[in-house]
Amino acid sequence: MTRLFKGIASLAVLLGCLLSSRVAGAQTALPPAFLSAQVNETGQHCSVLGEQREGDQLLLACGAAGVWEISLAAAAPKFVRSYGFSGEVVGFFKEPDGRLWVKLRVLEARPFPNAAAPTAGAFPDVAPPPPLVAQPLPPSAAPVVPAPAASLAADTRERVGRVERVLPGEVIITLGSLDGIKRSDHIEFALAEADTDEFGLTSEVLAIGVVTNVIAHNARVRIGLNESVPVGALAVPTITMSTGSLSAPPRVSGLWELELMMRPFVAVGELGGGALFSGSVGYRYTHLHLQAVIDPVAFAAVENNGSVAAVNAAAIASYDSQYFELGLGLGFQSINETSQILKPGTGLTAVQAIRFGARDGLNLSARTNLALFHSEFQFGAIVVNSQVPLTRGYWLLLNGGGGNVGYGFGELGLRTLLAGNGLAGSKYLTITAGGVGVFKSGSCDENFSACGQDKSFGGPTLGVGGEWRF
Repeated sequence: MTRLFKGIASLAVLLGCLLSSRVAGAQTALPPAFLSAQVNETGQHCSVLGEQREGDQLLLACGAAGVWEISLAAAAPKFVRSYGFSGEVVGFFKEPDGRLWVKLRVLEARPFPNAAAPTAGAFPDVAPPPPLVAQPLPPSAAPVVPAPAASLAADTRERVGRVERVLPGEVIITLGSLDGIKRSDHIEFALAEADTDEFGLTSEVLAIGVVTNVIAHNARVRIGLNESVPVGALAVPTITMSTGSLSAPPRVSGLWELELMMRPFVAVGELGGGALFSGSVGYRYTHLHLQAVIDPVAFAAVENNGSVAAVNAAAIASYDSQYFELGLGLGFQSINETSQILKPGTGLTAVQAIRFGARDGLNLSARTNLALFHSEFQFGAIVVNSQVPLTRGYWLLLNGGGGNVGYGFGELGLRTLLAGNGLAGSKYLTITAGGVGVFKSGSCDENFSACGQDKSFGGPTLGVGGEWRF
């Protein structure tokens, strides 16, 4: 009799748990914003079909996304881990002894019996399938990566593709819509481990790009400026943010750079004009930047007032990193602004160059000259350049400089990427607008009986330049 009462009590408890789980199946006390923004280890969202509270632990039945464990110990809920099962998790129930079970909904396919001669109009006698048995939740100490249902896309770990083709700023991979890839998905690129030819813990991550277009078996993925992914690299879906950056793209190395700039101007108040020409060529090693700079070669000529010329050139070696560059060099320059007792001429220069920020991102750079002229050191010139990224492939420029070399200028400009992705083969176009002045001091003889006239010509300018990497 006692055993009968215990059995009835156990059955009542079990039915109560089942009923409470069914009633609360689609309810949850979690903020809607938390669940809508949360994904599990494989990027799946949770459609809550049931929940089970265990102290500060909340278990959610998330259908094909398995069981989610949420911690309520802190002020805000926190996703801990998820558990996968061989079907959609639709709820929970407990045995009288406290053991927790999950309820599964499984889609099955069974062979149709080959009846030799079924009775006309009668359906063959098919044995009913065995009842589904709920499975106990695994121990919390052994997290399991959730496995989607068979009708969904394969698990992320199985969706490993390869880079099939490389384009400027983009790559084509061997994963497509049939592999569950969608537009705006993130793809991680890495080099395979040498021993296994597979993705592993020691694989070198090259970049994380964004899918821009997808077909059945291929997808086009955009990578960041100055990022490089070779053909054959592994491609794996990920929920990690893209590595592309406008303000701080990776530093490029192992290439030559050639820059040329021309700034013609009209002399205001005179019949004439002139131009500023500048250029540089250099090579970027791993952390060394060697370059030869001519900035500027300037001249101006006007009717009935003569002409003026200025020049500045140097060779510079720099320590170069992604966010900082510091260099020293030697060169020569014209000294056009002097005292009345000294004639203009040329002098040797010690050059200092510095840059804060990424070369192809947000940066501020400066170059200064200290000139040796008539056995004395004096200020020679300074050039300051600033660059602000606007969008992919476009930068706003604000430049200015000048000094005793015999010129001064200020300009606002736009730098744009015409071809390539910042690596070898890339081409840039720069257009500026501003003002330019070229000048030269007059000098007197020893008795100040005859003095030359100061010359200064300047006016508005429109500049155009190019940059090539090879």
